[in-house]
Order: sequence, then C-alpha cells, then structure tokens
Amino acid sequence: MGNQATPMAGMGGDGGHSHGSEYGNTAARAAYMVLVNNGATDAIVKAESDVAKTVELHNVVMENNVMQMRPVEAIEVPANGQVELKPGGFHVMLIGLNRDLNEGDEVTIKLTTRSGKTIEVKALVRKQ
Repeated sequence: MGNQATPMAGMGGDGGHSHGSEYGNTAARAAYMVLVNNGATDAIVKAESDVAKTVELHNVVMENNVMQMRPVEAIEVPANGQVELKPGGFHVMLIGLNRDLNEGDEVTIKLTTRSGKTIEVKALVRKQ
C-alpha cells in the first residue's frame, strides 16, 4: 500500500456496534476507518492494539436472513483506491479490552499489509 494509508479512524463505543454478548462477558469494541491505497493492490492481513487481548479483522454478512459478524483473513484494498471500514461491513474488532475506553480517548491500532508494510492508526473513541 502507498504511504497515504488510513487517514480517518474512529471506534464504536457502548452503542451500536458493541458485541459483548457474542463474546460472553468480555468487552469488545469495533474500529472503523478509511484505508487509502496509493500503490498496487494490497490487503490488511493483521491488526494489533495494546488495548485488547485479541484484535481481529471482521465483516458483517447475511446468513439465513440474519446479519452475522465473521472474522476474515484479509481486507482487500484496490490499487490506487480505498475501502471504508464501517458499521455493517468490514471493521477491526478489539476483544477483551485491557482498560475502559471512554469517549474522546485515542487508541493506537497497528495494521499489517500482505506486502509486509505496517501502518499505525490513531482511532478516536466515540459513540456510534
């Protein structure tokens, strides 16, 4: 991916996209952003953050007329294009939070591409 990746980022708070019930009592939050690629086709294949025990790439899919969230191995970003991570679509899931996240906090998420590049994203915590 080109050098101009991931300029916008935000995290879902307690409303809208909090998946505590799917992970038992473990708190989970979703991160949304726009990934901009100024180079050849690439993909995000890994996400990490020190605020959660587990960080996964997810997508929301329709299965048996029910929307369900599923882990994915990669999020493709087209050459000289972009992909939006948003509610109801692709997103980064932070599972098993190590601390409380409050509106206005900033969270660092490290993304790794298939080509081996790393991108550090600063996500602002806000309610969705």
